[in-house]
Amino acid sequence: MHIRTTLFLAFLWAALFGSGATAIAQDRNNDPVLCGSVDLVILIDTTFSLATAIGEMKREAQTIIDLLETVSVGEYRLGLIAFDDSVRVLEDLNDDPDPASKAEQVRKAIRGLRARGGDGGPEASDEALNTAINGLGPEGRSQSGAFTGDWRGHSRIIVLITDNKPGGFDDHFVPGVDDRRALDYASQALNKDIRISAIIVPTSGLDDTPDEEAASIMRGYAATTGGLYVETRWAGFGTAEAILSILKACGSNLLS
Repeated sequence: MHIRTTLFLAFLWAALFGSGATAIAQDRNNDPVLCGSVDLVILIDTTFSLATAIGEMKREAQTIIDLLETVSVGEYRLGLIAFDDSVRVLEDLNDDPDPASKAEQVRKAIRGLRARGGDGGPEASDEALNTAINGLGPEGRSQSGAFTGDWRGHSRIIVLITDNKPGGFDDHFVPGVDDRRALDYASQALNKDIRISAIIVPTSGLDDTPDEEAASIMRGYAATTGGLYVETRWAGFGTAEAILSILKACGSNLLS
């Protein structure tokens, strides 16, 4: 499977702002090294166009968690948030006295994901970010479940997977408004030392070209926070590979 990564913006970010990272993510053989403790939250678009991406996550859920255990030497916490025009906190980023039990909960949650609806419109990816970064509950929001976990891992990683632009909870994208608000959330993540790795899924047409407006915003998330920007192949083929590549890099383009 083929994936393409865009590195320039993250290197520009590093030149301008420097890197606070202290771990080396990959050796010269591209093998995973140690990331320190890891907080990982996956934000997944569950509209119908992401069916292939979700299918890959289901098939490779065990492989993803095994790699996470390796790079963190067993010191990790997991969260999972699904979104369409609303946000659903499926697994909070919290401590569990039995990490294996928590991992199994997340595996079950991934395997329970269903792709449905969407109608090609913008999705609430920006509000999913807001929930994860700022620890929001459902009060006054189109959200089920509360995100209460505090970010404290050495490597703090958000993996965002979508094919569309951010539209808040109103299913509408306004240039200069929604995109700026979304990138404001990325700045808030940077202030908390959280790196956003953005996986864009091309679903328009029959080639590997993603929606350029959506791709530009996704590149902005990675560039602002020092995360990775990854394009899958058409319809989401390569999604699991993209997640694994992010974990091998400890969620940081500055270390890959």
